[in-house]
Amino acid sequence: MIVIQGRGVSAGIVQGRLHCFHRVGAAAVKRAGADPAEECARLAGAQDQAIRQLEALAERCGREVSSEAGMVFSTHAMLLEDESFLEYIRDIINREHCCAEYAVQQAGKTFAATFEAMDDAYMRERGSDVMDVTWRMLRSLAGAGAGGAELGGPAIVAANDLNPTEFIELDRSQVLAIVTQRDSKNSHAAIMARLLHIPAVCNLGSALLADYHGRTAQVDGSAGTLLIF
Repeated sequence: MIVIQGRGVSAGIVQGRLHCFHRVGAAAVKRAGADPAEECARLAGAQDQAIRQLEALAERCGREVSSEAGMVFSTHAMLLEDESFLEYIRDIINREHCCAEYAVQQAGKTFAATFEAMDDAYMRERGSDVMDVTWRMLRSLAGAGAGGAELGGPAIVAANDLNPTEFIELDRSQVLAIVTQRDSKNSHAAIMARLLHIPAVCNLGSALLADYHGRTAQVDGSAGTLLIF
């Protein structure tokens, strides 16, 4: 048996199959020689699609979790309408004649880093919100729709981290618990796990290996432990 110590963020003890979640997104390769006007038009289309998806998620989350939790996605939609964020993306496209995917990724990294450098722990977590919005834009640019990971039955979901979009799009009737490598006690996903009484442990670090996928595991959300059998 392998014991991994982390930080408990939502109480409860559960045992089941470990499902290692892999984020699927668009590959943001810097494709040079792109037409800035065409890429800006693609950006606008992806923005519209992403905002519609986020508005639908805000309504769903407000209905299934709480109105306060639903505001997370409303805030994400507001970020996608933030002119400074969009202008930063368009500036990269026009200056570097690159594809919209690369510009969105670079803007996301820059804006997220600003939050992550802050002293306040809550504000540092908002960097993950920026990357959630960035991930959604990349998926929209790639023509990918909404939809959560297929768990193939009841499972303990393991991930590097889990953004609020990924959390709410899971089939939560199949989610036994959430475990993450990163320390995300103040993340929206951790907050929603507590609201829904789903056991959760974060800050497991590199000891949480993808090789454990499919193994039987036990989560103790109070003790902050993950046992691998």
